[in-house]
Amino acid sequence: MFDDSPQGFLALLQLADSFFPTGAYAQSQGLEGMVAQGWVSGADEVLEYLSNLLAGSVLPSDGVALLHAHRLAGEGDLKTLVQVDRRLHAMRLPEEIRLASTQSGRRFLDESYALLGTGEVPTVLDDYRAAVSAGDAPGTAAVAFALSARAVGIEAESALYAWCHSFAVGVLGAAQRLLPLSHSDAQRILRSLHADIGAGCREIRDRDWKDMTSFTPLADISSMRHESAEVRMFAS
Repeated sequence: MFDDSPQGFLALLQLADSFFPTGAYAQSQGLEGMVAQGWVSGADEVLEYLSNLLAGSVLPSDGVALLHAHRLAGEGDLKTLVQVDRRLHAMRLPEEIRLASTQSGRRFLDESYALLGTGEVPTVLDDYRAAVSAGDAPGTAAVAFALSARAVGIEAESALYAWCHSFAVGVLGAAQRLLPLSHSDAQRILRSLHADIGAGCREIRDRDWKDMTSFTPLADISSMRHESAEVRMFAS
C-alpha cells in the first residue's frame, strides 16, 4: 500500500514543500501579531514561539487529527473522519487561524486531486472532498494533508514528520520577512526543533482523536488582535 520507493519519498517532499500551492506563504501562524506586540523580536524568541506552538497545539491537535485521518481514510470511515475534522476546526479559537487552515486544506485537496490520474483517486478522498464542497466538513489543512499523503502512498508517521517540518518552515519564512532573521538563523532554528518534533510525534502516536488538545493562549490573543490590525502583511 505505502510507497517506500524514491518516487514515494519525492511525493512526500512535494506535498510538504512551500512550493506546493496551498497559500501557506501568506500565513504567519500568529507570528505577525506576536511581532507587532513586541513579544517576538529575535531568533531566540522565534525558536521559543515555534517550540511552544508545536508542543502546545500543532502536535496535540493537528498531529493527532492527521494520524487518525490517515487511518480512517484507509478504513473508508468517512463519518468519523468528518467528526475529527470538525473537532479540529472547533479547537482553532482565532477566526483567522480557522480560515487559514480551511483555505489551505481546500487547496491541498484540489491540488492533490489534480495530481492523481483518472482512476487513482481513492473513494474516501473523493467523498471527503465532496463533503467539504457541500459544507458538511470544514476541510482543515491537517486532515486534508493526511488524505493527500495517503493517496500518494505515504505512511502516517512520515506524513506527520513532513507536516511538522512544513509548518516550521512556513513560520520561519514569515519570520524572515518580519524580522532581521538571517537564513543561517532560520536553519539553526529548524535544526534545533528536530529532537522536540521527534519526541512529540512519539508522544501522540497512540492518543485518541477525542483527546486532542490545544493550549497556546498568547498566540491566540495575538492572532485575535491581528484580525483587526490596520496594516497586515500576512493573512494570519
